[in-house]
Amino acid sequence: MFLEVKRSPMSYLQHKDMDPAYIAPITRDFRINMNFVAECSHYTIRENTTRKTLDNNNITVPVDTNVIHLEMSYTHSTHTHQRNQKDEHTINERYYFKLVFFPGAENEFLRIKTIIDRLTFSD
Repeated sequence: MFLEVKRSPMSYLQHKDMDPAYIAPITRDFRINMNFVAECSHYTIRENTTRKTLDNNNITVPVDTNVIHLEMSYTHSTHTHQRNQKDEHTINERYYFKLVFFPGAENEFLRIKTIIDRLTFSD
């Protein structure tokens, strides 16, 4: 099953390969394969934070911004080899997506949250 993330004003994306200081606007629709999502969480930002856009301009992430964090399974991960160290090993880092919905993008946030809630089984 695929989750379609639709382009929406005031919606942003962050993923593992981006510097954590940056967020990118969602400028086109895309799909995430939900069969590869291992963990999902959502939360609301409680204090203003500053991030950078891809053109290095500062952007304030306001209070009441909603975030959906999708952590992918280990089949979607990167492997870093720690060589020439006392204990040589491989670090396995899972890929993730953070969908950031500023106030004003509540409809898209609620649409995606409802889809995820329907896929969630609980007793």
